[in-house]
Amino acid sequence: MITRSAVLNDLHIPWHDPVSVALVLDIIEDIGADRIILNGDLLDFYNINAHGPKHPIVGTLLDDELSRGRMFLNDLRARFKKQEIVFLFGNHEHRLERFIIKNCKALYDIISLDKLLGLGQLKIKWYRYNSRYQIEDSNVFVQHSPPSYAKNGAMVSLERNLDVSTIYGCTHREQKAVRNGGSGNKYYCYFNGWLGSTTLSPEHAEIFSYTKGHENWQQCFSIVTIENRKDAFIEQISINNQKATYNGYVYG
Repeated sequence: MITRSAVLNDLHIPWHDPVSVALVLDIIEDIGADRIILNGDLLDFYNINAHGPKHPIVGTLLDDELSRGRMFLNDLRARFKKQEIVFLFGNHEHRLERFIIKNCKALYDIISLDKLLGLGQLKIKWYRYNSRYQIEDSNVFVQHSPPSYAKNGAMVSLERNLDVSTIYGCTHREQKAVRNGGSGNKYYCYFNGWLGSTTLSPEHAEIFSYTKGHENWQQCFSIVTIENRKDAFIEQISINNQKATYNGYVYG
């Protein structure tokens, strides 16, 4: 038995790149993916960020961000009716939880993101920030934030000599590292890029201006093919200028 899981992360809705996201969903549909894993930072939550006051050129409100997130998830479920959809909350989803705890602790777990987005009604499984998700019985795990990435990039999780392969989000960089684990088998670590954009408008550029090098972030996503629930093969698909190729076909 062969199954395919698509791993995408860091859309930062409403600051995503609609063309790149559309081509990713087209590929997911064309390959007949069995599972879609949203590996964090689906929404940005710029309106409750901790990086200073809201810039005057940004007109979006918190309710707008939530509405756009609900719209995306509703459309995703309508298009992929039978697929399993998994949503691992990222550090930007965690912004909402931190905001509630700081400003209105009594409402914690009453006003929660899964309820605001209607994840239960959409039959989307969700996990709290930085949970590790194992794909079937394979040695491939998905997690939003790596333990560190400033020092050595995608080699970070492999230095711990664990016999697992990991796909991370969060870094907005497309990287891959490989080494032999403690068992002598080959293992991988992927930094899975992102699906947002800093070039679509001055507003998009301003949103991410608190981070150096944001203009150089790379777009990509991953497909994990599992045979017999255990043997895993990971493909990282690059997106350049809102185009990608897969199985000899150009998308975008």
